[in-house]
Amino acid sequence: MIAEAMRSPNMWGISTRSELNGVKMGIQELTDRKLLGQFFTPAFEANSIVSWAVRTGHEQILEPSVGEGGLLLPALAHAQTLHLAPKIHAIACDVDKSVIDGLKTTVGPEVDLIHADFFDLDPEKTGRIDVVLANPPFTRNHQLSVEDRARLKKRYPIKGAAGLWVYFALHARKFLRPGGRMAFLVPAAASFSRYGEDLLLQLKEEFRELSLQELPNKPSWIGSADERGVLVLADGYQAGPAPAITRGVWRYDGVARGGLSRAYAKTPAFEALKKASQPLGEIAELSIGLVTGRNAVFLLSQQDIAGYGINQNDLTPVITRTKHVRGIVVEKDDLCSLGQDGEKTWMLTPRDLGERGSGVRARLALINAKARRETLWLNKRSPWWMVGKTGRCDAVFTYMNDKGPRLALVEEGVFCTNTLHQVTFKQATPECDRLSAVVSILSTFGQLCAEGIGRGYGGGLLKFELQEARLMPVLTHVDGVTSAAIFDIDRKLRSGQMDEARRLADAAVLPTILGADWRAAARELEEMLEHVRGARRRGEARQFEYGHD
Repeated sequence: MIAEAMRSPNMWGISTRSELNGVKMGIQELTDRKLLGQFFTPAFEANSIVSWAVRTGHEQILEPSVGEGGLLLPALAHAQTLHLAPKIHAIACDVDKSVIDGLKTTVGPEVDLIHADFFDLDPEKTGRIDVVLANPPFTRNHQLSVEDRARLKKRYPIKGAAGLWVYFALHARKFLRPGGRMAFLVPAAASFSRYGEDLLLQLKEEFRELSLQELPNKPSWIGSADERGVLVLADGYQAGPAPAITRGVWRYDGVARGGLSRAYAKTPAFEALKKASQPLGEIAELSIGLVTGRNAVFLLSQQDIAGYGINQNDLTPVITRTKHVRGIVVEKDDLCSLGQDGEKTWMLTPRDLGERGSGVRARLALINAKARRETLWLNKRSPWWMVGKTGRCDAVFTYMNDKGPRLALVEEGVFCTNTLHQVTFKQATPECDRLSAVVSILSTFGQLCAEGIGRGYGGGLLKFELQEARLMPVLTHVDGVTSAAIFDIDRKLRSGQMDEARRLADAAVLPTILGADWRAAARELEEMLEHVRGARRRGEARQFEYGHD
C-alpha cells in the first residue's frame, strides 16, 4: 500500500523510537511529518484559497489529505459568510489516523472523516463533489518504493519522476461532477518540471479554465518545509480544453491574475526579436551533464592529481560550476588554470584500475563498500567506477544563475557535470549560427527572455531545467557576429565586465533585426531587465512572462 510506504520509517533508515539517542518528541513529530510529506497549510494562504473555491456555501467538498484541517476548517467558516443557512458537506480523508481522530472533536456531522489511503477511495462510492481543496503530500518520487512508483504510473501515466502530489491531483479530479473545480497548493516544481508540465497539459484538456498562480512569498509552512508554493486552479471540469494555461501571481484575495508586467512582451522591438528567433532546442540537443555519484572522490584539482600521482590519460577536463564559464569558449587551458587554483576541474575517468597501489585505486578506495551499495548511481554502472562519457559535448548551458544564463562553446574533449547542461549542436547547424546563439543569449533580449522562462530559486538564483533551457530563444544568421565582435565580447567576459559584454552582444545581434533604431530598443530592454532581475533577486514573484507560442 502507498499509505504504508509513506508511513514506514524503516525505508529511510530512521528510527521512530523517541528515546533513540535522546531525540525529543517535538523533533520526532517533525520527522514523522516529513516522512509523510506533511506540511500543513498556513492560515493566510488557506483563507485566500477557499475564497476562490467556495462560492455558494452549498458545495460538496473533498479534501483528500486533510491533515489538521488547514483547508477544510476555513472552507466551513467561509461558507457561513456566504449563506445564512449553509448546506455544505465535506469528505475529509487522511492516511494519518491521529489527525483524523483530532478532527473528530472539531467538526460536525457535515463532514465525513475517513482514515484511509486516498488512492483506495472510489468516487463511485463516495459520490461526486463540486470542489477539491488540497495541499497534498510533498513526497518526492525517490521517496516512494519501486512498487508504488510503478503502480501509480501504470494507473496514471505521467512523464518524468513525478512526486506523490501529481498523482493526488490526477486521482482527485475523478471525484468532480461536471463543472466542478479544484485548488491544489503544490511545490513550485509544478511550474518547471517535466512531470509538472505533463500534469498541466492533462488538466488543460479536461477543464474550461486552468491557471498556475505563483505565491508572492514562500509560505510559512506548519512543519517548516523549505518549499516555494504555487497554486493550481482548475475550473469547469469536463468543459475543456482550456484555451491556455494562464500564469500569474496570487493576490491573496481569492482572485487569480496574470503576470504583473505582461505588457513588456508587447513592445514592437521585443516582438520583432522574438519573431526572428528560434528555440535553442531546434538547433541543438540538450542533456544533463556527467553524473559521478560521488563528486568528492571523482572530481579533482591539480593538487589532488599530483598527490595521488594519477596519469593524465585517466582524467577528463570538466566544467563543474557556473563560475568556470568565463568566456565565449571554455578551453582546456582555462580548466587547467582553474585546477591549479584549487578548483575541481578534472574528473576521474580511468580505462582500468591499474596495478595494486596505483593512484586510481587509492582515490577510489575513499568510497567504501557500504557507500557503493547505498549510492544509486554507482549501482547503475558496470563497473561502478566507470563514468560513461556519452555523445559529444559542443557547448554548456548554465543551470543555476545570478545574473542570467550563459551558453558557451567548449573545446573538443571538455565535458561538464550535471551542475550544468550539456549541449550538442545538430550537424546542420553551422559554426556561425553556433556563435550567434551564444551571443544572442548573452544579449539584453536573451537575458530578459531568461527571466520569463527560468524559475526563481532560493537566494534569488535563476534556475533552468532542461525543458526551459530548450525554450531559450536564439538569433541565427546574424551578420554582426564577426570575429572582432567575438574577441571583444570574450575579453569583457573574462575580465568580469558582464554588463559591458551584454551591451557588445546587443551591438552584434540587434541591428540586423531592428535596424537603425536598435539602440533605443536596447535601452528599453535594459530598463526592463534591471527591473525584473532586481525583483527576482529580492525573492519577489515573477515580474515578466516570456509567453511561449
